[in-house]
Amino acid sequence: MQRSGSRLLRPLLLVCGLSLLAFALPRPGLLAAATPALLPAGVERDPRVPSPAEFFGQEAGEWHLRSDQINAYLRVLAAAAPERVRVEEIGRSHERRELLLVTIAAPQQLARLEERRERHLAELAPADRAPAPRPDAPVIVNLGYGVHGDEPSASNAAPWVAYHFASARSPEAERLLADLVLLIEPIRNPDGHDRSATWFNGHRSISSPSLDPADREHNEPWPRGRLNRYWFDPNRDWLPLVHPEARARAELFHRWRPHVAGDFHEMGSNTTYFFQPGVPSRENPSIPPGVQRVTRALADFHRRALDGAGELYFTKERFDEFYPGKGSTYPDLHGAVGLLFEQASARGHAIETIHGELGFGRAIRNQVLTSLATVEAAVELRAELAALHRAAVPEALAEAARAPFRAHVLGDDGDPARARELIDVLLRHRVQVHPLLEELAVDGQVYRPGEAWVVPVEQPQFRLLTEIFTRRTTFTDSVFYDVSAWSLPLAHGLPHAELPRLPAKGERLHEPPPLQGRRVGGGEAYAYLVDWSAHHAPRTLHRLQRAGLRVSGLTGRPLTIEAADGSRVTLHPGALLIPAAAQPERREALEALLERAVAEDGVRVYACASGLSMEGVDLGSPSFVPLPRPAVALVAGTGVDARDIGAAWHLLDQGVGLAPTLLDPASLSRVDLSRYHVLVLADGRYAQVPEAAAARVRDWVRAGGTLIVMGRAIGWAIEHKVAELAWAKPEPAAAAEARAPYVEAADREALGRIAGAIVEARLDLTHPLAYGYARDRLPLLRKNTLWLAPARSPYATPAVYADEPLLAGFVSPENQRRLAGTAAAVAQPTGRGVVVALPDDPNFRGFWRGGQRLFLNAVFFGRTIRALGEPDGAPGDGEDGDEL
Repeated sequence: MQRSGSRLLRPLLLVCGLSLLAFALPRPGLLAAATPALLPAGVERDPRVPSPAEFFGQEAGEWHLRSDQINAYLRVLAAAAPERVRVEEIGRSHERRELLLVTIAAPQQLARLEERRERHLAELAPADRAPAPRPDAPVIVNLGYGVHGDEPSASNAAPWVAYHFASARSPEAERLLADLVLLIEPIRNPDGHDRSATWFNGHRSISSPSLDPADREHNEPWPRGRLNRYWFDPNRDWLPLVHPEARARAELFHRWRPHVAGDFHEMGSNTTYFFQPGVPSRENPSIPPGVQRVTRALADFHRRALDGAGELYFTKERFDEFYPGKGSTYPDLHGAVGLLFEQASARGHAIETIHGELGFGRAIRNQVLTSLATVEAAVELRAELAALHRAAVPEALAEAARAPFRAHVLGDDGDPARARELIDVLLRHRVQVHPLLEELAVDGQVYRPGEAWVVPVEQPQFRLLTEIFTRRTTFTDSVFYDVSAWSLPLAHGLPHAELPRLPAKGERLHEPPPLQGRRVGGGEAYAYLVDWSAHHAPRTLHRLQRAGLRVSGLTGRPLTIEAADGSRVTLHPGALLIPAAAQPERREALEALLERAVAEDGVRVYACASGLSMEGVDLGSPSFVPLPRPAVALVAGTGVDARDIGAAWHLLDQGVGLAPTLLDPASLSRVDLSRYHVLVLADGRYAQVPEAAAARVRDWVRAGGTLIVMGRAIGWAIEHKVAELAWAKPEPAAAAEARAPYVEAADREALGRIAGAIVEARLDLTHPLAYGYARDRLPLLRKNTLWLAPARSPYATPAVYADEPLLAGFVSPENQRRLAGTAAAVAQPTGRGVVVALPDDPNFRGFWRGGQRLFLNAVFFGRTIRALGEPDGAPGDGEDGDEL
């Protein structure tokens, strides 16, 4: 027995020893002495359980802990106290870092954990089917730390919170654990967290940290650690679920449906501490009324904790619970209580603020205090929280019964892949989706079986699906912490309608429908044609280009061919032509690629035996323009909006499989631009780009390059005369009041902004930027007041905003008038190249599937755009022939 015990103990000692050796760091006594006590005094601790200070060889806040260090400690914690602590991996980040879940409970709870979880979920049922309440049912508390990587006091607090509940042996701790299942996510954004930790540690003076806010340590460079691998804000991804970190969080949430979900953050150094409730007038209307009542009761515990520490704090200001894609709002819509915590940031190890010196250890201490207070509050208010949880489904069903319609219907818009993406998100949110079994016509749109789906209103997720589908345009407040609109059907560019009755429907889906690719014919085909309307057709094109196959794209007008099976097939501009007979040495590779494209990309491929079409141009026509593999460069660095250029990077890298070059703005004056076919400048400030660089970009465009400028980058292109673009002249503003109350300034200024609303653009479907779209109406997310004038040429403005542009969200009537008729896209031929100007980001946050085609068309078809009167054929591809 002794031998066996030693064998079990040895790995633990080895891990502890290696961790201490690897992670021990110099210990500057000044900061260590200034670090306040993190945990309650006088609590008896289990001597088997090492404290974070013992494990890391430092006090909290002396150095920033990396994700691997934190994860190593938590595994040692579980090995030391297995009767209370479990650690499991729930996912991986883009950079393959672990996303851990630490579960802590009393031994009697942990031994029956799955039983407790299943019974807890069973309570989410209509009142007549839910099991009777049990007095021994634990309260489920989820504490999530560090969704923003440069807000490190959150994740650095997680080891101390876990240690407290793993090691405490006091009667009070035993009482809390007896009624608790604690779920700790120590680092929700490990990629960003490690970027920040490396920076802060690498720029800290060893003897003592610099308090000077101007010190390099406190000024993390672009893109900072706040964002994830692709520079997305992970705390905006709870609704669209684009990234693996968000998908892991969503799965955990629905696996447990916690009563309380804490979301720990940091804010500016010259602030104090925020805890909810937030701004009362900016609460999402779908949140159950009881949630705010219990939130206020929980807040009293946070007040007492911070009062006891002498810390300043505020509530009911600045932060809100409106956008449902944030970590504190999403739980509220499920009858849980989501809690946002914001600690003033030390921006490193210690900083001078308007409130005095702020040390990293103190910031960590405050996060620990509110974490412990949250657990205490949840246990004390267990009855109220259980009542909220049990009422979530019955109340949602009652609200659904009062709704003015019975179902939503979604169409695939001729692109099953885009519909599949949305259905996948709905299913991850546990929204019930069914195939449509009868044909419907609503407002001129036809929804057919096999091409449409039904989402019944009367279902447990009524509140969330209301927000997913909402097109709200009326608000009690004009100030928004985040966007004011987020409709997922509009984001995916899919037709959607509300139905007064529940139509005939199939069985509930439990996984998204398979991609519906199709291949007609093969073997010894003369050529293959690929329909460009499929969402993943650009990925197919890049597969073919990367394999060295010659591919052309159809421009101009549609054509009709006879496919290998004898059927007539009409193909629209954008269709890809692969002349198989003309490249026999690559036929085997071509066949394999097409099979893969049909299966994985869902494209429709048609083999034909002749180059002669039935209608329209033939396959050897100059209307088929060669599409060589584009070399794409994204300008990424100081001044650039990291989120916008990150969305382009993510789309190209993950969506298309095309790895772009990332160029720093300063490098534009020296890099060899001739290496690239496409250059992308996202929204941002480009004042640091010298005039010499602008001249080089201008020459590169004239030589045949495709320049894509978005948002404020358009202003840079206008200022430096890179292309013939112009801002629209706004109508004169109404005369300002002579005097107005000072306190109303912020609200009045908000009326002039567009913080994030969905607006409608009208497309010219014959233009290369619109290839693949089935409808001439395109929803876009507008987050600025940039009014782009239509091009002077009537053919160079493929998208304009509708006369009544607002689809969802808040835009003042004055701004709606200003937006109407301005350009949503300009494609200005410039020399042998083209400048594509997009005032809005068509790839917004990675989930604006409907707009992504606009961007990808610019990447792959930009070189086909020519000025009126230019000879047919691709610009610069050699002789044009004697066409007349």
